[in-house]
Amino acid sequence: MKAVTLIYAIFFGWMIAMVLSPAQSSAAGTPLPDKQWEAPVMPGGTVVKTEDTAVYIDYDLPYEKVLGWYKDALKNYKDGKYRDWADQMYIEDQGGAKWHSIGISKGGGNKTAVKIVKDNMTWVLSTLLIRFAGVFVVLCVLWILLNISGAAMKRFFPSEGAKAKAN
Repeated sequence: MKAVTLIYAIFFGWMIAMVLSPAQSSAAGTPLPDKQWEAPVMPGGTVVKTEDTAVYIDYDLPYEKVLGWYKDALKNYKDGKYRDWADQMYIEDQGGAKWHSIGISKGGGNKTAVKIVKDNMTWVLSTLLIRFAGVFVVLCVLWILLNISGAAMKRFFPSEGAKAKAN
């Protein structure tokens, strides 16, 4: 009996470890300047600035060529969402990659700036907090509306016992 319990404990521990471990889903076959980014980085650029959560790279190429390279590098990546904004093309990871977004700026002529942002726990926890607060607010509004509805029902449709006492 203890052996079965031990096997179950090992199995469930392994399952929890697999669920909680980050997924390795960076685009395959693309060069990386550093293992910490795990995002495709176009070669030939100049690293302008590196922060804990972001890297800024400039290219002496037009926007269309840089965008074409990133689209080709991410063509097999199913968790990327492209957002075409006025000032940049924003590629957001909606999967389990270690990078959060790649921003490719527009309007620089033959110079294009790329910003790669790494996922951080502040963003993840703030998103969860906002969702929790939203659900809490919705439930409070529903509770208030149900209380108002219940009070209206009691007033307009009195119970049989209250009708008998009135007569």
